[in-house]
Amino acid sequence: MQTETDNLNLDPKVFKVSFRGKGGLRLSKRVFRAEILHFDSISDVVFLQIGENDICESTNSEKLARDIISVGQYLRDGVGVKLVIIGQLIRRMQFASCQNFNVFVVQTNEHLKRFAEPLGGIYFWGHRGFWKDFHYLGPDGVHLLCTPAEDQPMRKFRCSIRNAVILHSNVLRPPLCHPKREPGEMMWQREEYHHQHHQLKYIMGKKGKKEPENRRRLTLSMCYQILIMNFWQKKLGSAY
Repeated sequence: MQTETDNLNLDPKVFKVSFRGKGGLRLSKRVFRAEILHFDSISDVVFLQIGENDICESTNSEKLARDIISVGQYLRDGVGVKLVIIGQLIRRMQFASCQNFNVFVVQTNEHLKRFAEPLGGIYFWGHRGFWKDFHYLGPDGVHLLCTPAEDQPMRKFRCSIRNAVILHSNVLRPPLCHPKREPGEMMWQREEYHHQHHQLKYIMGKKGKKEPENRRRLTLSMCYQILIMNFWQKKLGSAY
């Protein structure tokens, strides 16, 4: 039976999702080592969640943001990933972090957003619902609450990554009209564009829109390879 975690609940005919993670990893401690950034096949899209573990009282938030961006640039230019999405850093409870941890988180996120804007193929993604209070954190004050009795924060985090993948992978779609395509094929693609546009409106929370019951493929034949690189959360799967 397929769970919500499997393939991020995305259509396997369109998206093939894999996960790679190492809890506690820091940019300053060999993030570029072979087992982390070795690829047997090159993914079309990489979602990168990293940076929280690097924050300490002496952190330079601008430098941290540039270091994170440099990982994205390496994935894009050195590995050949078409699209890199960098996830917003998440706050922590005071007892589980340095005194100004959350101040540095805010500053780093602002720098990431600013640095990513002019870069082609690298995007900053803000996670919705992880800001007003700390109800989403588990007892350790660091990781998302994910227990058999309460896993809503983890489900929300997975949903946020899923939305980022769907929204930004849209830029990888082939042109709507191509001279080598048959007229009927172009019409099908044009209809598919409107269907996907409607679906994205639903995902982004527009009122009055319902998710289409019968989802169709984004493209005629392409299956996007998606890699989720998570070096903060213990796991994206079942409760721990």
